[in-house]
Amino acid sequence: MRTVLRSAGAALALAGVCLVGSATAAAPSAETIYLNGRIHTQDSERSIANAVAIAEGRFIAVGEEETVRAHADDSTRIIDLHGKTVVPGIVDGHGHYVRGFKRQLFSCDFPSSAEPDEITERVKQCVADAKPGEWVVGGAWASAYADSGKIDRTRLDAVSPDNPVYLLDDTGHNGYVNSKALKAAGFTKKRAAEMAAIQTDADGEPNGILFEEAAGELTQAIPPMSDAKYQQTVRRSVNEANRFGITTFVEARTDRPTVRAYHDVDQKDGLHARVATFLQYDTDFNETAAEQRKTLADRAQYRSNNVYPDFAKLYLDGVPPALTASLLEPYEAGVLEAKGQPADYKGELRMKPDAITQDAIELARQGVTVKMHATGDGSVRAALDAFEAARKANPEGELHHSIAHASVVAPADLKRFAELDVAADVAPPLWIRGPYSSAMRNAIGHRYDKTPPTKALLDAGAVIAYGSDWPSISSSINPWPHLASMVEREIGPEESISLQAAVDTMTRGAAYTLNLSDEIGSIEAGKSADLVVLDRDIFDIPNAEIADTKALRTVFRGKTVYEAQSP
Repeated sequence: MRTVLRSAGAALALAGVCLVGSATAAAPSAETIYLNGRIHTQDSERSIANAVAIAEGRFIAVGEEETVRAHADDSTRIIDLHGKTVVPGIVDGHGHYVRGFKRQLFSCDFPSSAEPDEITERVKQCVADAKPGEWVVGGAWASAYADSGKIDRTRLDAVSPDNPVYLLDDTGHNGYVNSKALKAAGFTKKRAAEMAAIQTDADGEPNGILFEEAAGELTQAIPPMSDAKYQQTVRRSVNEANRFGITTFVEARTDRPTVRAYHDVDQKDGLHARVATFLQYDTDFNETAAEQRKTLADRAQYRSNNVYPDFAKLYLDGVPPALTASLLEPYEAGVLEAKGQPADYKGELRMKPDAITQDAIELARQGVTVKMHATGDGSVRAALDAFEAARKANPEGELHHSIAHASVVAPADLKRFAELDVAADVAPPLWIRGPYSSAMRNAIGHRYDKTPPTKALLDAGAVIAYGSDWPSISSSINPWPHLASMVEREIGPEESISLQAAVDTMTRGAAYTLNLSDEIGSIEAGKSADLVVLDRDIFDIPNAEIADTKALRTVFRGKTVYEAQSP
């Protein structure tokens, strides 16, 4: 790294501002100046500055104190950083904030570490607080229980005979329900015989475990939450993001009520974070495919200062523990035998390859950036094939599409990410030991050691974006433990990456996937004034201490949106 020495004139030149006369005389006045800091700019040279000037929500100067002070006048607020470390506002490139905070605020919430008896007891408490016949919705149970025989509808029936219950698992893909919920969705023995995603008992009756499209279809029977509650959830989401230094985040699967809530709150109060809403598309979830297409067609009405709706999310497969990821080679023999699957079973794509390609081409033509959920190497290859077709059909396109998770990638496909300008968004919780990691190991064996192949992707020239994927697997949106885990992976340590590369994924990399590299991801003149003041220098401490990092101040568009309380 080097120390940046940039005059006010040079800074403004980068911002596209032409000065007349001397730099000092022409320097615009700053509303706020931060001095005496160790500012990791994350520019192309990863320069370090010690001062920044901000006006009208943008950085107008970055560099040495003497240069930056040229922008001060009598009204400028001067803030002494006292040597504290500053980084650009963190970008969470993949999360499910509304789902997670909705669950905390209004649902039957419990951790994925909960044992079956603890889940039942928690549901019993929630039923006691609910009205007769009211849906009890919550989660998240450990997906490892799906085929364990330890949970089924009878356990929930015992504590909730009259209230339908729907509990989502820790992957966000599978459901656990009682008999009332099965009845509400019309999931009978006959329907189960027609739909493999409805798990059954020895008699062929639905046992309460629903995979992928079955879980999604059932949620269509759940009454929607009120707009007021959605807006309350949005406010909580943004406030919590700011608390951890996050100034931009992705809603990685967005329905109409969610994007509407973000838009309405932004129009009314102004969001304190930038939100990219990836609208769910051609996917079996809580909205029909027709409803999803209508929301995307109407996306312009939800665009606002801080809400970016020109994104779509496709689901190509599920998750390895449920055997719903699409692989190129069979799952582990032991798990296939235990689940009664043929020895050559590799999982299946949720969409036909032609449909994936058609969607990719058409969405790109509409100016929509696409993210494809793909956890198996079979689905990753299908995604890359579709993006290759989209590039050929739209050769002038500049959208940066991405593959979410890329958990298993065939070696031959690593180089295709860079060749096709397709980024990978990765979730560190995948390589942190817990209930989910055991299920992954059982399902895919040694392939789990490279889940996902972060170092191999970087070595092949790919852009990687960090994503918390909260509340799926992840226990929090807190990025700092995730940052530490990228540098020293618990599972697959050979795929660990450098600290600088890891910080890049949370700033420049994630910004790139949102087509916002000219706006965010680094501290440079002309860019949005998003920054975080930290309680420690993450570049100059043992890796073990990075996880405990805290944001002291979060600044979004030049305004302080979070400030830690003094101890």
